[in-house]
Amino acid sequence: MARLSITDQLADLRRTYTGENLSQAVPAVRDGEPLPDAATEAQQQLEAKVLLAACTAASVVQLMPPASITTPTHVFRTVEPGDVVKLHLAPRALGPLLFELLPRTEGGYGMGVAGLTHRQHRRSAELTAGDASVVLIGVDQDAWDQGMRYVRWMHEFRGVEYTDGGGVEDEVAKAATGSALLRRVHLWHDACWLRALPLGNGWFVEWPGGPSESDIRAKLADPRFGTRHDISLQRSEAPAEDVDRAMRTYPWPEEFVSAVTAGEPDQETERR
Repeated sequence: MARLSITDQLADLRRTYTGENLSQAVPAVRDGEPLPDAATEAQQQLEAKVLLAACTAASVVQLMPPASITTPTHVFRTVEPGDVVKLHLAPRALGPLLFELLPRTEGGYGMGVAGLTHRQHRRSAELTAGDASVVLIGVDQDAWDQGMRYVRWMHEFRGVEYTDGGGVEDEVAKAATGSALLRRVHLWHDACWLRALPLGNGWFVEWPGGPSESDIRAKLADPRFGTRHDISLQRSEAPAEDVDRAMRTYPWPEEFVSAVTAGEPDQETERR
Protein backbone atom coordinates (compact mmCIF):
# COMPACT_ATOMS: atom_id res chain seq x y z
CA MET A 1 0.00 0.00 0.00
CA ALA A 2 1.41 3.38 -1.01
CA ARG A 3 2.22 5.74 1.82
CA LEU A 4 0.26 8.97 1.97
CA SER A 5 2.20 12.17 1.44
CA ILE A 6 2.51 14.62 4.33
CA THR A 7 -0.02 16.84 2.57
CA ASP A 8 -2.54 14.00 2.29
CA GLN A 9 -2.03 13.07 5.94
CA LEU A 10 -2.63 16.66 7.03
CA ALA A 11 -5.68 16.89 4.78
CA ASP A 12 -7.17 13.75 6.34
CA LEU A 13 -6.61 15.18 9.81
CA ARG A 14 -8.16 18.51 8.87
CA ARG A 15 -11.24 16.76 7.50
CA THR A 16 -12.05 15.33 10.95
CA TYR A 17 -12.39 18.92 12.19
CA THR A 18 -14.16 20.46 9.20
CA GLY A 19 -15.97 17.70 7.28
CA GLU A 20 -14.40 18.84 4.00
CA ASN A 21 -13.76 16.49 1.11
CA LEU A 22 -10.26 15.92 -0.25
CA SER A 23 -10.62 18.43 -3.09
CA GLN A 24 -11.33 21.10 -0.47
CA ALA A 25 -8.85 20.06 2.23
CA VAL A 26 -5.75 19.23 0.16
CA PRO A 27 -5.31 22.68 -1.46
CA ALA A 28 -6.04 24.33 1.89
CA VAL A 29 -3.25 22.56 3.79
CA ARG A 30 -0.86 22.74 0.83
CA ASP A 31 -1.25 26.48 0.32
CA GLY A 32 -1.79 27.83 3.83
CA GLU A 33 -2.07 27.10 7.55
CA PRO A 34 -3.38 23.64 8.49
CA LEU A 35 -6.52 25.16 10.04
CA PRO A 36 -6.50 28.97 10.25
CA ASP A 37 -8.42 30.93 12.84
CA ALA A 38 -10.35 34.11 12.07
CA ALA A 39 -7.91 36.97 11.63
CA THR A 40 -9.97 39.91 12.91
CA GLU A 41 -12.10 40.61 15.96
CA ALA A 42 -15.07 41.47 13.74
CA GLN A 43 -14.83 38.09 11.98
CA GLN A 44 -14.55 36.30 15.33
CA GLN A 45 -17.66 38.09 16.60
CA LEU A 46 -19.75 37.16 13.58
CA GLU A 47 -18.62 33.53 13.58
CA ALA A 48 -19.34 33.18 17.31
CA LYS A 49 -22.85 34.55 16.72
CA VAL A 50 -23.34 32.14 13.83
CA LEU A 51 -22.40 29.21 16.08
CA LEU A 52 -24.85 30.32 18.78
CA ALA A 53 -27.59 30.68 16.17
CA ALA A 54 -26.79 27.28 14.67
CA CYS A 55 -27.13 25.53 18.03
CA THR A 56 -30.61 27.02 18.47
CA ALA A 57 -31.62 26.36 14.86
CA ALA A 58 -30.59 22.70 15.12
CA SER A 59 -33.07 22.20 17.97
CA VAL A 60 -35.82 23.30 15.55
CA VAL A 61 -34.59 21.04 12.74
CA GLN A 62 -34.79 18.15 15.23
CA LEU A 63 -38.56 18.66 15.43
CA MET A 64 -39.08 18.38 11.68
CA PRO A 65 -40.38 14.99 10.50
CA PRO A 66 -39.48 12.36 11.46
CA ALA A 67 -38.79 14.41 14.63
CA SER A 68 -35.96 12.66 16.42
CA ILE A 69 -33.58 13.59 19.22
CA THR A 70 -31.66 10.32 18.95
CA THR A 71 -30.42 10.96 15.40
CA PRO A 72 -27.48 13.39 15.02
CA THR A 73 -28.94 16.71 13.87
CA HIS A 74 -26.77 19.71 13.04
CA VAL A 75 -27.02 22.83 10.90
CA PHE A 76 -23.62 22.51 9.20
CA ARG A 77 -22.30 19.52 7.30
CA THR A 78 -19.01 21.12 6.31
CA VAL A 79 -16.98 24.16 7.29
CA GLU A 80 -14.23 25.61 5.08
CA PRO A 81 -12.04 27.84 7.27
CA GLY A 82 -10.37 30.79 5.57
CA ASP A 83 -10.33 34.57 5.66
CA VAL A 84 -14.09 34.22 5.15
CA VAL A 85 -15.50 30.96 6.45
CA LYS A 86 -17.62 28.95 4.00
CA LEU A 87 -20.47 26.93 5.46
CA HIS A 88 -22.26 23.98 3.84
CA LEU A 89 -25.72 23.49 5.31
CA ALA A 90 -27.52 20.31 6.25
CA PRO A 91 -30.89 19.71 4.57
CA ARG A 92 -33.74 21.92 5.86
CA ALA A 93 -31.39 24.01 8.02
CA LEU A 94 -31.38 27.28 6.07
CA GLY A 95 -34.75 28.65 7.21
CA PRO A 96 -34.22 27.97 10.93
CA LEU A 97 -30.71 29.44 10.73
CA LEU A 98 -31.91 32.62 9.02
CA PHE A 99 -34.69 32.99 11.59
CA GLU A 100 -32.06 33.11 14.34
CA LEU A 101 -29.58 35.34 12.49
CA LEU A 102 -31.52 38.01 10.59
CA PRO A 103 -32.11 41.17 12.64
CA ARG A 104 -35.58 42.09 13.83
CA THR A 105 -37.32 43.78 16.75
CA GLU A 106 -40.07 42.06 18.75
CA GLY A 107 -41.88 43.94 21.50
CA GLY A 108 -39.08 46.45 21.75
CA TYR A 109 -36.39 43.76 22.04
CA GLY A 110 -33.74 43.21 19.41
CA MET A 111 -33.24 39.71 18.05
CA GLY A 112 -30.78 38.37 15.50
CA VAL A 113 -27.47 39.98 14.56
CA ALA A 114 -27.65 43.77 14.36
CA GLY A 115 -26.53 45.12 11.00
CA LEU A 116 -26.47 41.74 9.27
CA THR A 117 -27.11 42.06 5.53
CA HIS A 118 -27.41 39.64 2.63
CA ARG A 119 -25.65 39.58 -0.72
CA GLN A 120 -26.69 36.96 -3.25
CA HIS A 121 -24.19 35.20 -5.50
CA ARG A 122 -24.94 32.69 -8.23
CA ARG A 123 -24.37 29.61 -6.10
CA SER A 124 -24.04 30.99 -2.60
CA ALA A 125 -25.39 33.58 -0.19
CA GLU A 126 -23.14 35.92 1.77
CA LEU A 127 -24.09 37.29 5.18
CA THR A 128 -22.17 40.41 6.16
CA ALA A 129 -21.93 42.48 9.33
CA GLY A 130 -19.53 45.39 9.11
CA ASP A 131 -16.12 44.11 8.06
CA ALA A 132 -16.98 40.43 8.57
CA SER A 133 -18.88 37.89 6.53
CA VAL A 134 -19.72 34.21 6.17
CA VAL A 135 -20.70 32.43 2.97
CA LEU A 136 -23.48 29.84 2.77
CA ILE A 137 -22.33 27.53 -0.01
CA GLY A 138 -24.98 26.02 -2.29
CA VAL A 139 -27.64 28.57 -1.35
CA ASP A 140 -28.71 30.01 -4.70
CA GLN A 141 -31.51 32.53 -5.20
CA ASP A 142 -34.25 29.88 -5.16
CA ALA A 143 -32.94 28.37 -1.93
CA TRP A 144 -32.63 31.82 -0.34
CA ASP A 145 -36.20 32.68 -1.30
CA GLN A 146 -37.43 29.46 0.28
CA GLY A 147 -35.45 30.18 3.44
CA MET A 148 -37.10 33.59 3.65
CA ARG A 149 -40.54 32.03 3.16
CA TYR A 150 -39.77 29.88 6.20
CA VAL A 151 -38.84 33.00 8.19
CA ARG A 152 -42.11 34.71 7.26
CA TRP A 153 -44.12 31.56 8.00
CA MET A 154 -42.51 31.20 11.43
CA HIS A 155 -43.41 34.80 12.27
CA GLU A 156 -47.01 34.18 11.22
CA PHE A 157 -47.20 30.88 13.09
CA ARG A 158 -45.88 32.43 16.31
CA GLY A 159 -48.24 35.37 15.98
CA VAL A 160 -45.73 37.84 17.41
CA GLU A 161 -45.58 41.32 15.92
CA TYR A 162 -42.16 42.33 14.69
CA THR A 163 -40.32 44.79 12.49
CA ASP A 164 -37.28 44.07 10.34
CA GLY A 165 -34.02 45.59 11.50
CA GLY A 166 -32.68 46.32 14.92
CA GLY A 167 -31.19 43.12 16.27
CA VAL A 168 -28.80 42.52 19.14
CA GLU A 169 -25.79 44.81 19.21
CA ASP A 170 -24.09 43.25 22.24
CA GLU A 171 -20.77 41.57 21.61
CA VAL A 172 -20.30 37.88 22.37
CA ALA A 173 -17.88 37.20 25.21
CA LYS A 174 -14.68 35.39 24.24
CA ALA A 175 -15.72 35.50 20.58
CA ALA A 176 -12.38 34.11 19.41
CA THR A 177 -13.23 30.87 21.22
CA GLY A 178 -16.67 30.63 19.62
CA SER A 179 -15.13 31.28 16.21
CA ALA A 180 -12.52 28.56 16.79
CA LEU A 181 -15.28 26.12 17.72
CA LEU A 182 -17.30 26.93 14.59
CA ARG A 183 -14.26 26.20 12.43
CA ARG A 184 -13.90 22.81 14.16
CA VAL A 185 -17.58 21.98 14.61
CA HIS A 186 -17.42 18.75 12.58
CA LEU A 187 -15.71 17.11 15.57
CA TRP A 188 -19.23 16.70 16.99
CA HIS A 189 -21.00 15.44 13.86
CA ASP A 190 -21.79 12.07 15.49
CA ALA A 191 -23.34 13.68 18.58
CA CYS A 192 -27.14 13.87 18.79
CA TRP A 193 -26.84 17.64 19.10
CA LEU A 194 -24.43 20.33 20.24
CA ARG A 195 -24.79 23.22 22.67
CA ALA A 196 -22.05 25.84 22.94
CA LEU A 197 -22.07 29.15 24.79
CA PRO A 198 -19.69 31.58 26.51
CA LEU A 199 -19.33 30.89 30.21
CA GLY A 200 -16.92 32.46 32.67
CA ASN A 201 -13.47 32.89 31.15
CA GLY A 202 -14.15 30.60 28.20
CA TRP A 203 -16.86 28.58 26.47
CA PHE A 204 -18.91 25.63 27.65
CA VAL A 205 -19.69 22.84 25.18
CA GLU A 206 -22.05 19.94 25.87
CA TRP A 207 -23.37 17.13 23.72
CA PRO A 208 -25.11 13.73 24.10
CA GLY A 209 -23.77 10.60 22.41
CA GLY A 210 -21.03 10.64 19.82
CA PRO A 211 -17.37 11.29 20.65
CA SER A 212 -15.99 10.95 24.15
CA GLU A 213 -14.73 13.91 26.16
CA SER A 214 -11.21 12.50 26.03
CA ASP A 215 -11.33 12.23 22.24
CA ILE A 216 -12.54 15.82 21.82
CA ARG A 217 -10.03 17.09 24.37
CA ALA A 218 -7.19 15.37 22.54
CA LYS A 219 -8.25 16.80 19.18
CA LEU A 220 -8.59 20.32 20.59
CA ALA A 221 -5.09 19.97 22.04
CA ASP A 222 -3.53 18.96 18.71
CA PRO A 223 -0.68 21.43 17.98
CA ARG A 224 -1.61 21.80 14.30
CA PHE A 225 -5.40 21.66 14.21
CA GLY A 226 -6.49 22.29 17.79
CA THR A 227 -6.92 25.49 19.76
CA ARG A 228 -5.53 26.90 23.00
CA HIS A 229 -8.74 28.66 23.97
CA ASP A 230 -10.39 27.84 27.29
CA ILE A 231 -13.16 25.32 26.53
CA SER A 232 -15.06 23.27 29.12
CA LEU A 233 -16.45 19.98 27.83
CA GLN A 234 -19.37 17.89 29.03
CA ARG A 235 -20.67 14.77 27.32
CA SER A 236 -23.80 12.88 28.33
CA GLU A 237 -25.25 9.61 27.13
CA ALA A 238 -27.48 9.67 24.07
CA PRO A 239 -31.22 9.82 24.88
CA ALA A 240 -32.71 6.41 25.57
CA GLU A 241 -36.13 7.48 24.27
CA ASP A 242 -37.10 9.60 21.29
CA VAL A 243 -39.33 12.69 21.31
CA ASP A 244 -42.88 12.51 22.62
CA ARG A 245 -45.46 11.41 20.06
CA ALA A 246 -47.23 14.77 20.32
CA MET A 247 -44.12 16.55 19.04
CA ARG A 248 -44.42 14.62 15.77
CA THR A 249 -47.67 16.43 14.92
CA TYR A 250 -46.14 19.92 14.69
CA PRO A 251 -47.88 21.60 11.70
CA TRP A 252 -44.91 22.02 9.37
CA PRO A 253 -45.77 23.17 5.84
CA GLU A 254 -44.68 20.48 3.40
CA GLU A 255 -42.38 22.90 1.59
CA PHE A 256 -40.09 23.19 4.60
CA VAL A 257 -39.88 19.55 5.64
CA SER A 258 -39.53 17.83 2.27
CA ALA A 259 -37.20 20.12 0.32
CA VAL A 260 -33.44 20.41 0.64
CA THR A 261 -32.50 24.07 1.02
CA ALA A 262 -28.83 23.72 0.15
CA GLY A 263 -27.16 21.57 -2.48
CA GLU A 264 -24.23 19.23 -2.26
CA PRO A 265 -20.88 20.78 -1.27
CA ASP A 266 -19.59 22.98 -4.07
CA GLN A 267 -16.47 21.31 -5.43
CA GLU A 268 -15.31 24.54 -7.07
CA THR A 269 -14.71 26.31 -3.79
CA GLU A 270 -13.00 29.31 -5.32
CA ARG A 271 -16.22 30.33 -7.08
CA ARG A 272 -19.19 31.88 -5.32
